[in-house]
Amino acid sequence: MIIKLFFSFIAGCAIAILYNIEKSYTLLCGLSGMLTWFIYYLCTKLSFSEAISSLIALLALVFFSNILSKWKNVSSLVFNMPGIMPIVPGGLLFKTFNNLTEKHYEVALHYGFQACLVGGAIAIGFIINEAVSKILLAAKMKIEEEPFINKKNKSSEK
Repeated sequence: MIIKLFFSFIAGCAIAILYNIEKSYTLLCGLSGMLTWFIYYLCTKLSFSEAISSLIALLALVFFSNILSKWKNVSSLVFNMPGIMPIVPGGLLFKTFNNLTEKHYEVALHYGFQACLVGGAIAIGFIINEAVSKILLAAKMKIEEEPFINKKNKSSEK
């Protein structure tokens, strides 16, 4: 497992380099990739399906990348893109097309369906992130406004 954690860290760093992300963020990008894969691995070991494991790992990645983006004052995409690579269903797509070329259509259909589920879970994770971000932003703006109680007290003082 340590070796897999190491290589998911390396994959995150490599994607950061590939996308020309600033060098000072490379290690953090590797850390986000390692965290995403670790949570995915834990969820699969807890007998969750690959799609649910991907969704949980993505939600953890989004939370972690939002924290890093606030800390470093950059877009959360800087940490999302390298972090998502370890859970992208590339292996499932390879198995799908490999079985298609070998004319094992039922097995190819199974792998293709799994790849679609994982991809859909990743998309749903990003949608949930966007919805929660909008709700939290609206709540923050509402809190920053002057509270109703203070308005009532100020009007009664006059």
